Amino acid sequence: MNTDLDEKDIKIIEELMENAEQSITELAAKLRIPRTTVQERVKRLKQQGVIKKYTIQVNYAKLGKPATAFILISFEQGAMSQKKLAQEIAKLPEVVEAHLITGEWDILVKVRTDSMQSIGSLVVDKLRTMEGVGKTMTCVSFTAVKEST
Repeated sequence: MNTDLDEKDIKIIEELMENAEQSITELAAKLRIPRTTVQERVKRLKQQGVIKKYTIQVNYAKLGKPATAFILISFEQGAMSQKKLAQEIAKLPEVVEAHLITGEWDILVKVRTDSMQSIGSLVVDKLRTMEGVGKTMTCVSFTAVKEST
């Protein structure tokens, strides 16, 4: 489906990305666009699949998961496909993102845990024992400068 977005659509999307909690009325006032226009545009953007869902941004440290790491995984051909392996990895509770990527590595995983030891256990005891996982490289995040929801 073709999604021809104009400047108003882009502004609506940017505002919702910044704060999806604001009402249509607040959004219309901020953008100086009639409320009914904003409402119709948001409805259309949802129908077109441009807006997939509204979500929250969590403070993981307050949830007891202050440790963040990115794990690069090399795929080894076997009975399982690379996509299926990524789907299985994505089911692990520590995993918050899983991506198939290009380059020297095949899968990129973002994890959140309670400690560095938990990240180590995840890599050694879970990931490296999964069929299809070759080598791994773990990069620990010191702090997030910018992070999406």
